[in-house]
Amino acid sequence: PGAWRAMPSEENSASKNWERYVGILVGQGRTIFGAAVLPIAPDQPTLRKSAILAQKGISMRVPEVTALVEAVMAGRVHQDYVQAAGHQYLITTVNESSFYGRCTSTATAAGIILLKMGPFLVLAVYTEPTCATEAIPYVHRSVDDLAAAMSMQPPGV
Repeated sequence: PGAWRAMPSEENSASKNWERYVGILVGQGRTIFGAAVLPIAPDQPTLRKSAILAQKGISMRVPEVTALVEAVMAGRVHQDYVQAAGHQYLITTVNESSFYGRCTSTATAAGIILLKMGPFLVLAVYTEPTCATEAIPYVHRSVDDLAAAMSMQPPGV
């Protein structure tokens, strides 16, 4: 009992909310230049129907997303290079629900932030002049604000 199933109107509303969220996260592109929200709940097929819930500033492809989500869920995201939005990243820091890495495929300094938030994975990318010490706290604050603003617990659980 209590399995969460979004109705078509709820899915449309949720999609607009995620698009608005990534829009706020990216903002004017001063700190984060691209972001995406990806479903990682294998036990909730309604969430897995779409590989990318929302994205802005980057263009993720389904094979990239699938490989990334599988690596995160299997606990091996730090064991190989991560492909995201056409760039290659090396995860250098692993925490319980977050991963940070640097871009290895561009001449400029850039990085990736992956945060697990309930049944979702928030991906954010930044490039110089922003550095990790500025981008990571910014994304964490944004995700904390989002979690406080909306219930991450599906109804009836």
